[in-house]
Amino acid sequence: MPNKTIYVSEQDIPLFEEAKNLAGEALSAVIARALREFVARYREKEKGMHEVAVKVGAHGSEREQRFVGAQVGKWSGLSDDQEWWLEAKIYRTQKGNWAVYLVHVCKASLMTNPIGWARNGDWLVDRRRGDLYVGDNPHLLADKLPKGLMALISDLAARDETPVEYLDI
Repeated sequence: MPNKTIYVSEQDIPLFEEAKNLAGEALSAVIARALREFVARYREKEKGMHEVAVKVGAHGSEREQRFVGAQVGKWSGLSDDQEWWLEAKIYRTQKGNWAVYLVHVCKASLMTNPIGWARNGDWLVDRRRGDLYVGDNPHLLADKLPKGLMALISDLAARDETPVEYLDI
């Protein structure tokens, strides 16, 4: 049987010991099971990936940008200054980054006067600008995104790090 050496930091030794005691089996079996779960979760995430095309820049002079990712959330609401109605799509990219496509849909003042803003029951999109923000850590995007959107992204990031919640009940 082949041997593999795993170097464990001093601070992680109690975790390894506890895992071995809880499992009641060899530590190698515990590690193999954890790796199988990790790989299965990664492959599941990868399945939902596809090419995403977004238009960035000001209306009329936008350019198309493409990346491979999976949409993990949507948000709409007012900008922090209450001036713009915004819509966002949140993605995880194939390289594990967070990508947020944020569109300034209309001035907030138009939201209070929907009569001139709706035609045949459909919403008119007054797209002023589309922006794509990318970062490996969602908190690096905090100064660029509204607080309400950041709250959703933080929740998604927490679920992404721990996709299964183990209840001690």
